[in-house]
Amino acid sequence: MQNLRSLRQRIRSVQNTQKITKAMQMVAGAKLRRMQAELTGFKPYAQRLEAIAKRFLAVQPGLMHPLLTGGNAEGLVGLLLITSDTGLCGAYNERVIHTAANFLKENPLAKIVTVGRKGSRSFARRGISRHREILDWGGRYDAKATREFVLWIQKSYWSGEVSAWYVAYTQFISALSWKPTLERILPLEYEAAGSSTEKLLIEPEAAELADILLKRYLEAGVTRILLEAFTAEHSARMIAMKNATENAAEMISTLTLVRNKARQASITKELLEVVSGAEALK
Repeated sequence: MQNLRSLRQRIRSVQNTQKITKAMQMVAGAKLRRMQAELTGFKPYAQRLEAIAKRFLAVQPGLMHPLLTGGNAEGLVGLLLITSDTGLCGAYNERVIHTAANFLKENPLAKIVTVGRKGSRSFARRGISRHREILDWGGRYDAKATREFVLWIQKSYWSGEVSAWYVAYTQFISALSWKPTLERILPLEYEAAGSSTEKLLIEPEAAELADILLKRYLEAGVTRILLEAFTAEHSARMIAMKNATENAAEMISTLTLVRNKARQASITKELLEVVSGAEALK
């Protein structure tokens, strides 16, 4: 039977850990609510913009734009991997890194861009080089930084440096559910021109409108992906910390029971010694 002092120390240690995990659960929950509100507010805009872009392209036979065709169909593909900067979020990072690794098996020469320290470090350990690393977003969406990043993606595609851009991220489904997803972001997907008989009155000219519309369509798509990934990250961390808090409570209960048994055994032993001593004096 363990001595009472060591049991009390272990219980206090687990209680301190439980306080930390509980605080982290609450912080992750607050971040989740904030990010989920941003995602919920942005999604209708992204979906409506996508519908407008596809409707526009469907009635524009012969329309050419770099975001639809790119500059080098034979170039290497690019992969954008979105992970977290910090840990303590369960299997969030491992699952999306596994998705990216499967993609690289089929595209071993792909140019890799990592958003998040966990993905970058995982690839570094495997000896996989990164074309670019973004290590300071910390699960926070920044409109200016995203816009600059999208412009960089556009330029690398227009120049023919890559023939297509794919992204491996974690799609947010609900506060309790998410899944790793691989999605192509360039070239933009659209219905074949001329597939619609609808007539649209377009102003300004179709080529000018296409340039404005498609750039916003791409930016909205990347923004939606980042918001989903960051929301899923905070959800995963909240659940991981909730599970850790519950496990700590279970461990405290078990250790308390062991402590009580040890204390009872100690008391029983002392009583037996007193009774034995009294009997010896008779």
